[in-house]
Order: sequence, then structure tokens, then C-alpha cells
Amino acid sequence: MFQTANDFEKMLENALAWDKNSYRFNRGEHDMAPYSVYNRKDEVIVVHNVLGINKEDLKIITKSENHANYITIAGKTVDAVTGKEYSINSTFTFDDSKVDMSTAKCSMNNGLLYIEMKYKKEEVKKKENILKIQ
Repeated sequence: MFQTANDFEKMLENALAWDKNSYRFNRGEHDMAPYSVYNRKDEVIVVHNVLGINKEDLKIITKSENHANYITIAGKTVDAVTGKEYSINSTFTFDDSKVDMSTAKCSMNNGLLYIEMKYKKEEVKKKENILKIQ
């Protein structure tokens, strides 16, 4: 068997070792974070990986409270062939004064969920306001 605990650790290192340099993934979206948030000139776009989850099984909820907007994405699908369960439960928070939730729209393409929202137009505020005495 093993002479020392160090021999056992070396065996484990070799058994679990693999050449990471030979495995390359040419993908724009990394699997470490299943989502990306893109801030554009007049809109914000959330792109979330929902691969394996049926469109009918997704529930997207928007909610406003405490001067913040929340988007919750939830869903679960069990694959009919393998029996594997795919699920999602993510929440995003946006500043109520910046994002107009009434413009939110969703679409799906190739296992990615897109949520697009317009920024609120900034009101031009006067620097000075003269009040009349009545």
C-alpha cells in the first residue's frame, strides 16, 4: 500500500491532474458566471445562461421596493432523456432612479435569456428656482 501519508497525497495529485492547457473553450461567455450585464448608452441588457431549461418553465418577476428594482429569474426543468434537473434562481438589483422597469422585455436564443431595459431619461433640473411671495 502507501508507505506514508505523503505518498497517498502524491497519488491523489497525479490521479486528479489533467493538462489544463490542452483544454480550451472558445466562448465569449464563461461558465464561471452564468450571466453578464451590459450597460449601453440608453439601455441595460442582462444575458443569462438558461441552457437546459424550457421557456415554459421560466418565471421572470420584476418588483420595486425601497428605491430599488429587482428582477428574479426562476425555473426548473427535468430532462426527459437523462433525468437530469436543470434549474435557475437568480436575482438582479437595479437603481430605481436609473432603470425604467416598464420598458423591460425578454427573449431567448440558443439557451440564453435576454432581458432588456431602458434607462430613465434624466430630467433637466434648474439650478435655481425663484419663489414668489403671495
